[in-house]
Amino acid sequence: MSNSLHSGAHSEDFISELPDDILASILSRTPTYIAIRTSILSKRWKNLYKYVSNVSLSCDDLLRDYASSQTTVYKLQRYFRNFHYGSRIRFVSLRCCIPKRSAHQFEQLIYSLGNLGIEELHLWLSCNVPSDFALSCEYISIIPSVTFLVLGSCLLHANLREKFGMEPRVLRHALQTMELRGVTVLPGSLEFVLSTCLRLRSLYIGQCETPSKLCIGWADTDLELKSLVVEYCRGAEEIEIYATNLQTLEFQGNKMIYIRFGHTPLLQSLYLSIESENIMAHVFGRLAKDVSSLKSLTFDCKGDFYQESQRLMRMGGIEKFSKLGRLELNVNCMPKTDLLALPPFLQSCPLLQEFHLNVYDPTYDYGEVKEREPIMDKLPHRYYHLNLKKVNICGFDGTENEMKFLLYILKSAIILEEMVISSSAKSYRGYGRWWELKRSWSEETSEVIQRRLQDEAVSSIAQLIFENNVI
Repeated sequence: MSNSLHSGAHSEDFISELPDDILASILSRTPTYIAIRTSILSKRWKNLYKYVSNVSLSCDDLLRDYASSQTTVYKLQRYFRNFHYGSRIRFVSLRCCIPKRSAHQFEQLIYSLGNLGIEELHLWLSCNVPSDFALSCEYISIIPSVTFLVLGSCLLHANLREKFGMEPRVLRHALQTMELRGVTVLPGSLEFVLSTCLRLRSLYIGQCETPSKLCIGWADTDLELKSLVVEYCRGAEEIEIYATNLQTLEFQGNKMIYIRFGHTPLLQSLYLSIESENIMAHVFGRLAKDVSSLKSLTFDCKGDFYQESQRLMRMGGIEKFSKLGRLELNVNCMPKTDLLALPPFLQSCPLLQEFHLNVYDPTYDYGEVKEREPIMDKLPHRYYHLNLKKVNICGFDGTENEMKFLLYILKSAIILEEMVISSSAKSYRGYGRWWELKRSWSEETSEVIQRRLQDEAVSSIAQLIFENNVI
């Protein structure tokens, strides 16, 4: 035993021999609270810690119990003073419970962070529960180097200095992407942010409490904003957008609200997801009039297409998307879902080049849909999709109703290049997120699908690709 200990005492310290850049890399990949303790033990590690570019801190790193939360800001100030004074940090994430009484100290902390060259900042002012900590919009301007800001769990209010007639301290900054998550957006605060963050290009507002009318910009504004995402915000009844450079808009909610598109001339891509409503008639009715220049459209629908088409006929007919090149439908199947009622909607998009149909929760046998007055018999017998080149079908079961719909596509898309048919369901869920359900056909079903669809395309260059994801 003693020989073993004696031998270990004289063994080489390999870590101490590592170059500084490798040690700094190790520290950057170590949980912050462990890295702090490590750097305290050695002067060399403490000096190296100044070069760590990513810092993530939470109450668990700073406090032993929630009752001590009034010392959170003090401990944060001490941490940055001891370990990062005079250094530069690329990424900072703070998820800490900040009490109201610490508002002044928190302002000082934000000012001190402004000297660290931070590019990406995540501020969550509560760990687990909604916070009533009020954050002034002025703080957003204090750190001019930040290009990506995430703000969560707080109240966001307009600049208090302006409110009391004082000159606002607004600095020129480079903020390009901003996310508000679980924030109570008080009246005037969003307008203040947009008026000071003139280089902002991407804005995400999710799970927030907002005024009934959400204003993005104002008349005669010249925002650089190109992407806007609004998800499940409470209180919002209307969104008015003044963003002449806006190209992408995504909206998700429990119900459809009124969106004013009058000042979005460059809008090209739109995604809509409404939980409690079938918005098919809304999309091919009012929306088609409001954004007729749209080039890409993705939306969720609860598939009674026949009923929606009849509703539109009573309202004056299905409106055209005259410039739409890409259409993606995420269909939540119901007993009355009939894919053969889709062609009138597809034909209202004369320049359509790509069509994606994503079927999820496909638990019904479409082949048993009760026969209605056939829609397709009312359409021109020789209607052709002149521009449709690519079709992608996900969640395909191979039912009779699905087969007939694909045969319609194959016989009407005269320049079709590719049709991909997949057994697995997959759909876009907003803000870069995707949902996928792995499913597979039986060997017999796979053979039937290929036999019925092969060589049915009117296009001589059409390629059929069958994706059977074996589980």
